[in-house]
Amino acid sequence: MKNENARIELITVGHELLTGSTVNTNASWIGRNIARLGLILNRVSVVDDSSEEICSSLKESLSRNSSLIIFVGGLGPTHDDITLESISKCIGRKLVLNREAMEMVREYYRSKGLKVRMTAERIKMAMLPEGSVPLRNNKGTAPGVKLELEGCIILCLPGVPREMKSIFRESVKGEIVKMAGRVQRVRRLITISGIFESTLAPFLKELQKSYPNAYIKSHPKGFEEGVSKLVLELDIRALNRSSLRNILEEIEGKVVSYVKLKGGKAEVLKQ
Repeated sequence: MKNENARIELITVGHELLTGSTVNTNASWIGRNIARLGLILNRVSVVDDSSEEICSSLKESLSRNSSLIIFVGGLGPTHDDITLESISKCIGRKLVLNREAMEMVREYYRSKGLKVRMTAERIKMAMLPEGSVPLRNNKGTAPGVKLELEGCIILCLPGVPREMKSIFRESVKGEIVKMAGRVQRVRRLITISGIFESTLAPFLKELQKSYPNAYIKSHPKGFEEGVSKLVLELDIRALNRSSLRNILEEIEGKVVSYVKLKGGKAEVLKQ
């Protein structure tokens, strides 16, 4: 599937994320890396370790015709790791022992030189929704999971950052690339001084209308020695590098000219 407008949603699971005892760094990392591949993370949800909340968030994502839904967290051996069990109940599939996943769990312990008994808690990490494919976890025990439902790909990753990142690079990145197809992307920052954000606002409004596929956002940085400072963020996507370069040059030129006209200074920062 190649679709530059593919909808991608992220659902992070964990009570600790809602109470603030753990910062949700996984969400920012995934969003940044999906953007680097040419697509955009459309929505991030944070839910409790609750079957009802997990199911509700999944149904809502499916109702928005998501192409890809990524779950992070709740794949481990403890009683509150219920992501896969909750998804199974929600979509009406049995939770079954996956032999390939079971071997992945065993292999991880062997790779560490450990001889462990396969307890119910360890076997739990190989219990996957029927029809799922396990994704190798080179940094931990619990495999990731891939399943397809109604044309949507659902990927489940562990919440431990090093494990999540490893599976993302090995298994998720390829799915994003398939969806992005030929989409090219560039991000550029322009530092602006000497004019207020409110002065820039009407110009940016019209600029956004002219380039609807570009993300154009100003970030005020306060005052330095009595001079107003802000950073303009440009995030541009196009179907080929030539179009991308042309759009970027047009927008940069218009911004620099407008700022100069209003008595300010603009500097394009190469990324």
